[in-house]
Amino acid sequence: MSNLSSFPPATVGGLALGEPNTWPEGLRAIGGLILASRFPMFLAIGADLRLFYNDAYSDLLGDKHPAARGAPYASVRPELWERMRPYFELVLAGEATQLQHALMEFERNGKRERRFFSVSLSPVRHAGEVAGVYCVLTETTSDVLSEHRHAFHQKLGETLDGLDDAVNIMKATSAMTGQTLGVARVGYGEIDSAGRTVSIDRDWTEGRMASLAGMSHALDDFGSDIADMLRQGRTVRIDDVAADARSAPCAAAYAGIGARAVVIVPIIEEARLSAVFYLHEPFARHWTEQETAMAEDVARHTREVVRRSRLEETLRDAALERDALLQSERLARVQAERLSHAKDEFLAMLAHELRNPLAPISSSASLLSMQFATEPRICQTSSIISRQVKHMSRLIDDLLDVSRVTRGLVKLKLATVDFREVVTGALDQTRPLVLEKSHQVRVELPEAPVWVRGDQTRLVQSVANIVNNAAKYTPKGGQIALALEAVDGRMVLRVRDNGSGMPPDLVPSVFDLFTQGARTLARSQGGLGLGLTLVKRLIDLHEGEVAAHSEGVGFGSTFTLTLPCVAGACGGTDAQPGDPEAARAVLQRKLRVLIVDDNSDAADSLSTLLQVQGHATSVEYDAQSALRRARAERPDVMLIDIGLPDVDGYQLAQELRSLPETAATVPVAVTGYGQAKDRERALQAGFAHHLVKPVDMTALARILESSAALAATAEAAAACVTPKPASASESEEAMAPA
Repeated sequence: MSNLSSFPPATVGGLALGEPNTWPEGLRAIGGLILASRFPMFLAIGADLRLFYNDAYSDLLGDKHPAARGAPYASVRPELWERMRPYFELVLAGEATQLQHALMEFERNGKRERRFFSVSLSPVRHAGEVAGVYCVLTETTSDVLSEHRHAFHQKLGETLDGLDDAVNIMKATSAMTGQTLGVARVGYGEIDSAGRTVSIDRDWTEGRMASLAGMSHALDDFGSDIADMLRQGRTVRIDDVAADARSAPCAAAYAGIGARAVVIVPIIEEARLSAVFYLHEPFARHWTEQETAMAEDVARHTREVVRRSRLEETLRDAALERDALLQSERLARVQAERLSHAKDEFLAMLAHELRNPLAPISSSASLLSMQFATEPRICQTSSIISRQVKHMSRLIDDLLDVSRVTRGLVKLKLATVDFREVVTGALDQTRPLVLEKSHQVRVELPEAPVWVRGDQTRLVQSVANIVNNAAKYTPKGGQIALALEAVDGRMVLRVRDNGSGMPPDLVPSVFDLFTQGARTLARSQGGLGLGLTLVKRLIDLHEGEVAAHSEGVGFGSTFTLTLPCVAGACGGTDAQPGDPEAARAVLQRKLRVLIVDDNSDAADSLSTLLQVQGHATSVEYDAQSALRRARAERPDVMLIDIGLPDVDGYQLAQELRSLPETAATVPVAVTGYGQAKDRERALQAGFAHHLVKPVDMTALARILESSAALAATAEAAAACVTPKPASASESEEAMAPA
């Protein structure tokens, strides 16, 4: 509109207004101001408020221009009339007014638009009367939506913080988005793994549209181009599905869900379209850039929160499942322990009850032998009974021992033992069976003592069980070899036979209770499968190891038993631990002990305790100081904490082992780490012993005793003696029947 022409006649205060060029000067001046402005302005003249406006306002009218020129405001903007009428009436009464950031929802070019304006309304006077309303509009949509977007995000974050499951999160974000943007329907659709079908679990509506909850649709039904855009991660925005080329061919599908205007935001996870966030309107609507951006923000933020929520839910479920499994395992373990205890109690009771009748049987056999010494048949019968009573007694002994070991009732009587004597004692016990089966036994023992800490009776029992096992399962006239040696501070005994051997599946379980190899129906070898179980458990009590190996059935077996040597030394003088002079020398010898611990209270108190026992002690609180003192004083024993502040105890032990001044020093790890792997690591680092805090003083006393024994022999042998093995002819002992 470039001039004051083309305005239909209007009557103002009885004055007929024709063309604007003919208006009174005051009205004409306002008209000129309106036409010259770049802001949307209009003048509503007369009682029916006929419109006179500029080009900027005509843009807001869209296809209603130019028909709106001179038409009553109520007929041009019926959707706004009820909203604006009170303000017009106020101005017509002579009072100016303003609206700040007012939401205006109106039709433009067949589409519904939601825009924000600041509106100034002023009365226009002519001849002393209000002739009309002068209106100036300033659009603030961008500012308002930016502010709304910021406030929305803040509120969204606060809302989502209180939610912990995906369903409630999506429900809350749908409702907030719909209410903030004034959208009729908002929701999420899940896409199947093939990317072809969208399914709606639930959505939000403000009442103008029906819910789509529970429905599923083929994605391509709404336009293949649109489906491709979504799969590519691109947002789809359509103001009017009937007019948009991408959706027009599928208008019926949109009509089926009641949607005329849509925004669809894709949610991509792991490079795949997994869901969509949609906004639907039942009529055409112009979606602004800000509204679209807000929808994208919601989808992105919700995706992250939902993903985190689902991950947390998965973790919670896993934790619950783990707890359930742990509880089930605990119950199973309790039940297993109860059954195991009941089994042990039964075995103990059974062994006890079986032993009772053996006494009269044995006595009766002896009585028969004595009274009928001249009767061969009776003597033979008595001999058979006596042998079987002894065999039964051995079985009962094994049964009782296994039961007692299993229940932790066996207490070892520890002493320093020469393992050569253990082997000799075991051979004495097994001699009858070896002679009975005409086996040849070859024994290789070192010339020097092999000192270990153990219960000699139990060690003899263990070796005897291994030899008995070899004798049982080796055919008559077989060969059994025993070889004892000291390797890297450990005693190693190997027992080999050329007997029946073991299948591969039996080897891992050979030490399990009641485990035996294949037997004939005659069960000619006898036994309960207890002997090797007892060996394993007794050697475990000695902190040793026992292992079995066989190349297979018919290739014999090898059993290897290892124990730690005393103070890391195997060899030396021939002085026996039981010799009074040697024992007296050990007991009278006092040691130089260096304690290294950054906990001063622990170090000082231990130092005082050892001083009371007669030892000479010194204390350092860090590794470097300890190293210097050790090189200067050359202590017999060092008690070393692992967690030192400068260099850890492992490194310190390695340093001590590498220095000539401390080569004879016995390093002992004193640490709060007490698992098997910690002990193994300490030994690998060079420690001779491993003690767990608080220190067991009995265990420490044993270590000091063995260290004193080692120090007493150090003058005669500065290093371990490697014994020369005996020749085969010298070590072979043929145990043939007499």
